[in-house]
This record gives sequence, C-alpha cells and structure tokens, in this order.
Amino acid sequence: MEKFVDPGNHNSGIDLLRTYLWRCQFLLPFVSLGLMCFGALIGLCACICRSLYPTIATGILHLLAGLCTLGSVSCYVAGIELLHQKLELPDSVSGEFGWS
Repeated sequence: MEKFVDPGNHNSGIDLLRTYLWRCQFLLPFVSLGLMCFGALIGLCACICRSLYPTIATGILHLLAGLCTLGSVSCYVAGIELLHQKLELPDSVSGEFGWS
C-alpha cells in the first residue's frame, strides 16, 4: 500500500519515506516472530543436547526479536509524526492530549 505526499490525494505522488516506514512496520513483527520460533527450536535442541552454546544462541535470537519489535514500534511512531506534519488541524481542535 502506497502512502501519498498529500494524504487522500492519489495524484500527489508517492511519499517514499512513509511508504517504507509502513512496510517495515508491517514486516518487522513477522521477522520477530520467525526469530522467536527459530530460537524456540534451538532451545529445544539445547535441552536435548544439554549444551550451553545453543542456549546462548537462543538468547541472541530473542534479543534480535526484541530489537525487531522495537524497530516496528519506532516505524509506527515515525509514520504518525510524519502524517501529523502533513495534516493541518482544524480551528476547533486544540491538538493537545486530554480527557474526552
């Protein structure tokens, strides 16, 4: 899904930064899930082999999965901030966080 320079206007051209941030936001959780499953498989092998080295590899894979999750959240926040820079608030909206 492509993100456009002027949100809602399909003739304004593609905003590559927002498009690739959205793609990373979508794909990084799947990479994280794959790393977690691979780490679990290596963890099972560590239990069978009774060795410390597969356990270290499992820890490294879990660390990488956590970094992928952090990257996904960062892509989401950056995409929202870029969208807020493109859109202007109406006069009746104060733009502050608060109670409804």
